[in-house]
Amino acid sequence: MTKVLIIANPVAGRNTNSRPWLELEQELLQLGIDVTLRVTSQIYDATLIAVAEGSAHDFVCACGGDGTLSEVASGLMYLEKRPFLSFLPMGTTCDVANSFNLPSEPHLAAEIMLYGLSFAIDIGSISGSEAFIRQDLPQGVAPKEIDRLPHHFTYVSSFGAFSETSYSTSRNLKNALGHFAYVLNGLTSLSTIESLNVRITRDGRTSEESLIFGAVANSSSIGGVLEIHGARFDDGKFELLLIRTPENIMQVGPMLNNLINHHSDPLIIRELVSECEFEFLDDMNSMTVDGEYGGTRKCWRFVNHPRSISFKVPELPHPPSHPDTVKDARPKHLS
Repeated sequence: MTKVLIIANPVAGRNTNSRPWLELEQELLQLGIDVTLRVTSQIYDATLIAVAEGSAHDFVCACGGDGTLSEVASGLMYLEKRPFLSFLPMGTTCDVANSFNLPSEPHLAAEIMLYGLSFAIDIGSISGSEAFIRQDLPQGVAPKEIDRLPHHFTYVSSFGAFSETSYSTSRNLKNALGHFAYVLNGLTSLSTIESLNVRITRDGRTSEESLIFGAVANSSSIGGVLEIHGARFDDGKFELLLIRTPENIMQVGPMLNNLINHHSDPLIIRELVSECEFEFLDDMNSMTVDGEYGGTRKCWRFVNHPRSISFKVPELPHPPSHPDTVKDARPKHLS
């Protein structure tokens, strides 16, 4: 019998009174699927559940926001035999759901899990110098133990201007205002944007830059606002985006316009890389990983692991970059 493991984050999304994972469970049970449901209670639980139980199932479905999906995917990366990964988006801003056009209705999520295409996506690993946890963050944002910081990411790791907005915005504000809460919180951080001196090594090339923002992405959008044109999820490459420090405030407006419209600009660096390292020359710096606090380090290293996890999608986001990208994942008794 086909076995599905559902890993649900009960505090994700604006309506925390709803229980869409229970609807998903019922949809699958009615189709004769063997379902195991697990509900998380704190950061990194989803990773531990995926590690402990993932290999005994054919499909694992993450129910929550991008952070929940990231935790589940990270857990699957530790398995030698990985099940197919599915996603029921519940977060206030789900970049992964937008990139793959994934529905938030449980019955549609069940349909895609069982009958949709399996698209093998790249996963990034995270390492570097000794990690620390900041003590000035809102309660519940950071884990209590270093080991519970993320070790992988599915769509973006970023630092600098606005990168903390996703996890520093209070949950009450997120629940009340949704995506607009991030916009408000981002505007309040304008006055605190600082220049960071960074030594960047990517694919063997090293340079030093003064930056206000940096991101390593495997997504078609960041924060639901910034579009990444031509993003591919199975080519073994990250989209590296760096924004240099403006010399004066008059450069900011044109730079933002060029950034949003994907035009060239002397302040914007865009490259495709398979691995990169950021060494912050002045002090340690925090990283946002898939919308969550990723820890604080002096040096960060990211490596692309091509086509590591088979992700269930309703349609191909782009033509496959590799013949092993698309697979038939339909349960035999439902084919």
